[in-house]
Amino acid sequence: MKKIKTIGKVCGILSKIMTVLMIIAASALVITGIVLVAIPDNMIAADVSGGAEFTVYGEWIDKIPQDQIDGISEQIEDGKLNININANKVNGVEQDGNAIVLHADAGSAHFTLRKLGFALLMYSLIPGALIAVFIMFGKMMKALREGDSPFTDGVVKGMTGFAISLIPYAVLKPTAAGVGTALLTSGDFEINFGVDLSTAFAALVIILLIMIFKYGVGIQKESDETL
Repeated sequence: MKKIKTIGKVCGILSKIMTVLMIIAASALVITGIVLVAIPDNMIAADVSGGAEFTVYGEWIDKIPQDQIDGISEQIEDGKLNININANKVNGVEQDGNAIVLHADAGSAHFTLRKLGFALLMYSLIPGALIAVFIMFGKMMKALREGDSPFTDGVVKGMTGFAISLIPYAVLKPTAAGVGTALLTSGDFEINFGVDLSTAFAALVIILLIMIFKYGVGIQKESDETL
């Protein structure tokens, strides 16, 4: 029990430190995000566009008549033929010896400080969820440190709270990161719900340990009553 209490004390101190750091990180992201969202869109904005080229090689390509290659380009320009490669729209085709080069428009993205602000607000959900995780972890360590045995109702309650706190984090982490990254890379809102499997697996393991500890609590009570 002396070793358990020592580990509980050290982990309790670390959980407090991490809680403070997550509060600072979440507060900084929220404040910066709100400030950027409040700035008018017409103050600072940027349009980013680009292109891409896809090359197909083959000895048979130089045998294709040039008029057929030109015909494909004309159909693309007239809108009669649409070719998309990796979400990039092909706008021209040309033959270069034994290779066919497809010129594609990679599209454009419109960036504003407001979108950057929304991205930071989404990212703030991650340390925000971690605040709850570290608080629950600290309570679990406190119960472990103050109890006379690891098999007590307080420890089981602390483990339950810690396991529950991992579930929102498992969902918010990939979802918030996905939305924030989409805003920073393409300038568009793209909401894709996901689950962090490693965190979800950790929660399931803790739930299994809770069942084991509940059984241990029952045995501990029987032993105390017997004595």
